[in-house]
Order: sequence, then structure tokens, then C-alpha cells
Amino acid sequence: MIHKDEVRRRIEDFAPGGGFVVASVHNIRPEVPPENIVAMIEAVKEYGVY
Repeated sequence: MIHKDEVRRRIEDFAPGGGFVVASVHNIRPEVPPENIVAMIEAVKEYGVY
């Protein structure tokens, strides 16, 4: 399960200087719970503005 804190850390790691685009890979594996995708989107909305 993806945690919002993990998404926040990646944004903090990669965002300085601008240009970081958060996205899933081009294909989401069937075993990935939909809740993980929703959590990623919510985290980006919460932490993704810099």
C-alpha cells in the first residue's frame, strides 16, 4: 500500500529546481490496489504544489 508520506518524500527529493512531474508508470499492474492510486493522487494534490 502506498502511503502519502512516501509520495511527499519523493516530491521533496525531486522537486527542488522545478520541473518534477508526478505520474504512475504507463501501465499499472493488476495487483496494485485502486486505493494506492487514489492515495497517490490525494498526496500530489496535498503536497505537489511548490
